[in-house]
Amino acid sequence: MTAASRDTTSQEAWTEAGDSTAVSWIRRLLMVGMAWLIIGMAVMPAGVSYNPSRAYQAVLALTMWLPTLALIAMRPRRLLEFCTLPQMPWAIVLLAWGWISLSWSHAPHRGDEAARNLSVLLFLIACQWVFAGRQDRTRWLLTGCSFVFAAMAVVNMVSFALHPPTDGRLIGIGVMANANLAAAGMGAALIWLWPWRVEHWGWLVGKWMAISVLALFVLLTFTRSAWGALFVALMAMVVCRGDRRAWIYAGVICLLGALGVALGFEVLMERGWSLRPQIFARSLEMFLQHPLRGLGQGTPFTIEAGNETLDHAHNMFAQLVIELGAPALLLWTGIWLALGWRAWRHRRDELGLLVFGLWVFASVAVQFDLPHLLDSPRPGWLITWLPLALSTMLGRRAMRRP
Repeated sequence: MTAASRDTTSQEAWTEAGDSTAVSWIRRLLMVGMAWLIIGMAVMPAGVSYNPSRAYQAVLALTMWLPTLALIAMRPRRLLEFCTLPQMPWAIVLLAWGWISLSWSHAPHRGDEAARNLSVLLFLIACQWVFAGRQDRTRWLLTGCSFVFAAMAVVNMVSFALHPPTDGRLIGIGVMANANLAAAGMGAALIWLWPWRVEHWGWLVGKWMAISVLALFVLLTFTRSAWGALFVALMAMVVCRGDRRAWIYAGVICLLGALGVALGFEVLMERGWSLRPQIFARSLEMFLQHPLRGLGQGTPFTIEAGNETLDHAHNMFAQLVIELGAPALLLWTGIWLALGWRAWRHRRDELGLLVFGLWVFASVAVQFDLPHLLDSPRPGWLITWLPLALSTMLGRRAMRRP
């Protein structure tokens, strides 16, 4: 049996064939949980430091974490099959290294840190039952969430117009009540919509209206990392098509990008480099102090840059190496590069193009913002852990179009 056939066989085990009534109902509950995990980020209030609220977490526990544990108990072989999926063994090793690092960490709440890693693992497992190789299900779930995000973008923009913030940057609510986090979440929702081909004119109009609203939202956040990430991701996605229409789209994207920069040039330039070179230099110094083990997951630290004192590195790779050392950096870099290569190989497929677009978007965005990889469900999940989970479905024979 070839590697490809083994991969397909293990993946097809997650499909609905042979499901008992109990498993079918739990699977449906997981679909609700997946939609809530995404939509709740845009509609629910947040706790301290933009962390998900208790209400959000409670609903998520009832609709995703507990059902996933129940399915694992009912089908324990699925856990072994999960470990054979692409990149998942290394993701498990990374999460385990985070747990081990808690033994020397000075995190104020080690139990919360351990639970965050567990939530990532349960999310990756739950995705296999939720999507189950079904491209039609994946399509409608993600596009539905994108339309909800677009609706919330309209609400947030109206609020922004009525009560402009002092810094003039658009934000969302809850975990997106920060310009950088909101731009990442709305940018991800735009990418979920872009690749799907729509034939009915009503859905086509709705799709492009939602894309326009989401793009305007990202523009009004004045988050330069999100601007650059979205521009590069969309250009990469349209060029992948390779036909005449692709170059038309590329020209339109370049024109709109230039127009956006021209309109916000003064606002963008007045912030300069936002201390990013100094932050990176200080992050490198901190890494060299503890190169192998790192400080331990969740250990508080500060970075002095200019006249500011920061509690994170503003770069996902730098944050990871400071907390978990070189082993974690090597693991995540390998996982991320393998994910990009797998998405590139399947770029001709709609889902493959979506994963590739998210991968490009995240590759740029996390260099400047969204530093926390091992965290509670926040917008960073939508551009890192979600594409990793979706990538396991690429190449499945069980995948179907509506």
